[in-house]
This record gives sequence, structure tokens and C-alpha cells, in this order.
Amino acid sequence: MKTILETNQLTDTDIKHETSIVLMTVFSVSAMLIGLWAFACIVGGVYNHGLVAMVRGYITAITGY
Repeated sequence: MKTILETNQLTDTDIKHETSIVLMTVFSVSAMLIGLWAFACIVGGVYNHGLVAMVRGYITAITGY
């Protein structure tokens, strides 16, 4: 037999806390996707041009020589 139980409890929902959790999740996922894309670009550059050319290009970009 099933009985129906009614309660008069109120749950206190903090909208600031819930919003911060959602925003933190969105920012974390965005940062992860950007990091994965950057890693894929570095791997592609090393595969196409080689590690020495990538390091030389990096040093040239920083120093200008």
C-alpha cells in the first residue's frame, strides 16, 4: 500500500550560489576546450614542421631575430 505524505518544509535556494556553480562549470569547460585546441595545434605544428623548427620559430617570435 502506498501512502501520500505531505510536508511543510521550505528549501532555501541561494540563487547566487547556484549561478556561481553554473558559471564556474561553463568557464571550466571553455578553458578545457581552448587548452585541447592549443595542444592539438602544437602537435600539428610539430608533426608538419618538426620540433627544431617550432622551437626556432618560437624564439624568433619572442626575440625578433
